[in-house]
Amino acid sequence: MTDPSALLPGLGIVLVAVVLLWFAFGTQTNIRRADRIMRWMQDGLPLLGPRTTLRWLGSSVAELRIAGPRAPLRAATVLIVLEPRDLGLLWALARRRGRRDFLLLRLDLARAPRSRADLIDPDAWTAKDRRGDDAPFDREETWTDGSGGAVRVRQDGPADLADLRRSWDRLDRLSGGAWRISVRQLVPHLEIHLLVPALEASDARQLLGTVRELAEAVSAPR
Repeated sequence: MTDPSALLPGLGIVLVAVVLLWFAFGTQTNIRRADRIMRWMQDGLPLLGPRTTLRWLGSSVAELRIAGPRAPLRAATVLIVLEPRDLGLLWALARRRGRRDFLLLRLDLARAPRSRADLIDPDAWTAKDRRGDDAPFDREETWTDGSGGAVRVRQDGPADLADLRRSWDRLDRLSGGAWRISVRQLVPHLEIHLLVPALEASDARQLLGTVRELAEAVSAPR
């Protein structure tokens, strides 16, 4: 009779091989996915600035930093945040908790907004994210957006929510879904989280044009 313990080294080798193969396959899948998203964004990125630099932050985040950003932007970064497909167990847990491929835009404005505001999809994977410099908001409410979804709204000061709500509805239609719009008086002044849309049926120029229009609206003097 074969001693079961004699099989352990072989099983260990098989397990290590599976993990390594999964990691390599997942990494390549994410690289191809990011490449497709970046090619799709090429038509729209010039609306934010004439040039971009690319840097990978691990295997699941590609950072596009805008060089020479256009007014009203002082600095702009677009992060392509991908599911951790290279780590099987983590990927399964993340998907169960609602993580999907999404775009995270961080924009610094030449003129800081006058007040703070948040529009947040309460079911979004990033819904619980909070900045370390945040104090409690003056007012909180729930708003129903144009698609019938519930959006958590937080604001203080003289925040004009009309522009934010219009931008939310437009970005929600142009992307795979809006997760978050945050306006702050400290940098980054504007942060936007959007699900990656169906690339073949979407227009990056319209989406990033709406982002720039929102930046102009929140930075305009009141």
